[in-house]
Amino acid sequence: MSRLAAYEEFSIMAATRANHEANLIHTVLKAIDVLECLTVADRPLSAPEVGRRCKMSRPTAYRLLVTLAHRGYVNGTEDGCYRLGTRVLSLGHSLLNSLDLLELSKPILHELSQTSHETAHLALLDGAEILYVDKVESSQSVRLHSTIGARNLLHCTAMGKALLAFLPQEEQARLLERMSFPQRTDHTITHRTDLIKHLEAIRVQGFAIDDVENEEGVRCVGAPIFDYTGRAFAALSISGPAYRLSVPRLLELAPLTMKAARAVSAKLGYVPTAEAGYPFKSGC
Repeated sequence: MSRLAAYEEFSIMAATRANHEANLIHTVLKAIDVLECLTVADRPLSAPEVGRRCKMSRPTAYRLLVTLAHRGYVNGTEDGCYRLGTRVLSLGHSLLNSLDLLELSKPILHELSQTSHETAHLALLDGAEILYVDKVESSQSVRLHSTIGARNLLHCTAMGKALLAFLPQEEQARLLERMSFPQRTDHTITHRTDLIKHLEAIRVQGFAIDDVENEEGVRCVGAPIFDYTGRAFAALSISGPAYRLSVPRLLELAPLTMKAARAVSAKLGYVPTAEAGYPFKSGC
């Protein structure tokens, strides 16, 4: 292929990619328009009404509404109209909670690290991942390398599994359908059915263990944090080198981890109930 032909092919590919990205951005903006339209509406709206108000065709409005409804951001009514869904409300709650979370959890995270002599992490549930938002380093000479602002997977981390286990059943199922299960180590759970059974046990015991499932030579124990509505939206953990944190040692630290998670949850206004299934009522 000549240089000119290669340049022309590259130009076509670049233009195609740019058009695709522009279309994606345009679609996202239209979806935001639909959400904002429903936000200011004083009643549920039909697809034609949304189309007129957002200056888009009825098929486009209907397609966006159905997509948003599938993800819970829009709810359909019996007469074929649409209104905002509860998923939008949960986003608002997550934002408000995250603003309070760092300040309220800081002293508890410090105490957790000092008592365990290991690194304590705090993470938020963010889609199908966890987002590390704070940590307190271990006082020991050998420490873990971790970065605030980094993300990690749900199926192979203690905090991720703890959050998954306590999500509402429908939301959990929806996330599991979207997730992939890459194998990080020989101990990683890589099948959905196996993970579901594992999550059932976590929900009963109230904590999750990462037994060298995410990173070679590292073990963790994590517990979920609940907001005032009873939603699991964050988690904290104790992490350390596997040679210091044997599985029996993690089980010793589990009550301490759950106690810390319960303390943060209480500061956020969470009140445990029998219906919630949060098993932290025995003083642990």
